[in-house]
Parts: sequence; structure tokens; C-alpha cells
Amino acid sequence: MMAAPLPFYIREEDPPAKRQILRAAMKLFSERGLAATSIRDIARESGYTNPALYKHFASKEELALQLFDTCHRRLWARCNAAIVSGKTFDDKLEGYIGQFLELIDEDPEALAFLSDSARVLWPKAGKAVRQQTMIGLARSLMTSAPQRRSRRPAVNPDVAAASLQGTLAELARMLQVGVIAGPAIRWKGHLVTCFRKLVA
Repeated sequence: MMAAPLPFYIREEDPPAKRQILRAAMKLFSERGLAATSIRDIARESGYTNPALYKHFASKEELALQLFDTCHRRLWARCNAAIVSGKTFDDKLEGYIGQFLELIDEDPEALAFLSDSARVLWPKAGKAVRQQTMIGLARSLMTSAPQRRSRRPAVNPDVAAASLQGTLAELARMLQVGVIAGPAIRWKGHLVTCFRKLVA
């Protein structure tokens, strides 16, 4: 029987204790949030002691920041690749939304953690992460929309980008709490249609 693949936020070279600590932290951070999760909670969930946890991470914040940076880089890289590879605005929009939804389906805990902890962890994230913003990606996507042919004024790209990111984040939350049925990718067509109309 083959072992289950490691979650993307765990590296092959990570020792077993670190792997369990990362898994436990991701689970608890996504379920309870940062503030409501203690080092003791993570140690208990992982099956290791506090000293074992401190061997790998100096603090809960360091652990949370490692997870945040890894999750953000993965989301940004996949959505950026979708924009770069798209030939038309429609291709870019479908790719961007599709990648976001696929990531929700692949690792809902990671997306929930990323969304819920951004306000606290974003200012503390590394410089490279802070230079690659999701809102910046969404804005570049919306700026690439064809110009309107109607007399109505064009939608401000900042407002369109905020609408896209907010809608995707809220959809992820609705899926997480069971308000709507998954998988997330089933909503792709509805979202693409919605945002095509917004910028048409």
C-alpha cells in the first residue's frame, strides 16, 4: 500500500516530528484560528511535547508564518501561472478562478488558514511574499479585460479585483462551513460568467 502524498506545506526532508507538528498546526489554525490555538494545543494534537515543538520552531508565530508563507506562495504561483499562460482575457479569467477553486478542493484547510490569518500574519510575512499579492494579481487580470463597447463607464479595476478576491474567499468559507455543496470546482462556470458580465 502506497503512503499518502505529503501536503504541499511539508517537505520530504522534514523529520517525522516536524511533519506531525505542521499537520497539527494547520488543522488547528484552520479550525480554531491563530489566537485560539496554543503551543500546548499543537503539541497535544501532534502527539509530541512542547520541547519537541520548540526544537523545530522558536514560537507559535514562527510556525504560523512558515505555514502562511508556504500557502501564500503556492496560491500566488498557481494563479499567476494561469494568468501568464492565458492568451485572452477569458482564458486568464477561467484559469485564475479554476486554480483558486482547485486549491480549495485540494487543501481546504490551507486556504481557510490563509484567508483567516492574513490580517495578522501579512504584515509579518517575508518581503518576497509581500511583493506578490493576490489583490495585485487580481488587479492585473481585471486590467487586461477588453474595453467596454457600451456607454456605461468601465468598472474600476481595483473594485473588480476586490470583488473577485472577496467572492472567492467567501465561497471558500461557505464551502468550509457547509452552506453550499462542493466540490469548489463545480462553481467555476457560475463565477466566470459573473465576472465576465462585471467587466463586459
